[in-house]
Amino acid sequence: IYQKTLPPEMPALLYDMSQEYKTNIMTYLDETVITPKKDDKYVELESRINKMAVREVKDFKSFVNFPVTKCLMVEDGDYLAEVEQKVKARLGDTLSVLRSEPFFLEIMPKNIDKAYSLGKLLEHLGLDKAQMIACGDGFNDRSMIEFAGLGVAMANAQEPVKAVADHVTVSNDEDGVAVVVEQFILGE
Repeated sequence: IYQKTLPPEMPALLYDMSQEYKTNIMTYLDETVITPKKDDKYVELESRINKMAVREVKDFKSFVNFPVTKCLMVEDGDYLAEVEQKVKARLGDTLSVLRSEPFFLEIMPKNIDKAYSLGKLLEHLGLDKAQMIACGDGFNDRSMIEFAGLGVAMANAQEPVKAVADHVTVSNDEDGVAVVVEQFILGE
């Protein structure tokens, strides 16, 4: 329905920054994670969570010559919080820079987030946000939880996500989304 990509020169610049800040980096091509370092616990986690293959490329800058919706810098959370501030200082005027998880720093086009995307979907469907329920647990879910008519945080969500939610349900591991569907849509 809607897609916006990074400026073509940005993946190479982000790769250089990842080297400068000593983080790994990844992006996506179709259903594959692309990274210069496959043997990374956070790349492996992303692959496992999203059931995506991982392709290690020796020359990330040359290989990534296709439209990219986002890149992720990955590293331990405390250090990545410092990197986030440095990246925001350098690119925050032109790109959206946020952590979706403590160890995932997402860099994507400005003003592209889940709330914006859901707004485009509602427009396409001819619906109002009051008719929408959004569920999430990550930092990158905050905007859509605030945007939706009913914003729901999972029990395992970070505290800032819970703070903006209208409702907190059980965790992902306890089928939180199914509980929300049963409770608020099916009325069970």
